[in-house]
Amino acid sequence: MVALAIFGLAAVALIRLQGVSLASAATLADRQYAGIVARNQTLEAMLATTPPTPDQGRERAGIRDWAWRRAVSPGPDPGTQLIRVEVIGDGGQVIASDSLLWSGR
Repeated sequence: MVALAIFGLAAVALIRLQGVSLASAATLADRQYAGIVARNQTLEAMLATTPPTPDQGRERAGIRDWAWRRAVSPGPDPGTQLIRVEVIGDGGQVIASDSLLWSGR
């Protein structure tokens, strides 16, 4: 009986561990997609022919739409601007971000 109880507890622990692993994998996939969106938006702003401006929008990656916002601040050198893009989750938290330095030269 004791061996059966121990085996039952071990089986329950393994089932819970599997559930945690699946949830972690989903979170990791979300972070990867959010990172791709952040990089895409940063590069689009950097490659534009006009100086970047603050903006926000949505981009589809994977099976969902991701909200992003772009902030622009003065760079360390004259004529440069720091572009920072944040990808926001459903709860309003920042899931991923990316930064690049834009130069009009």
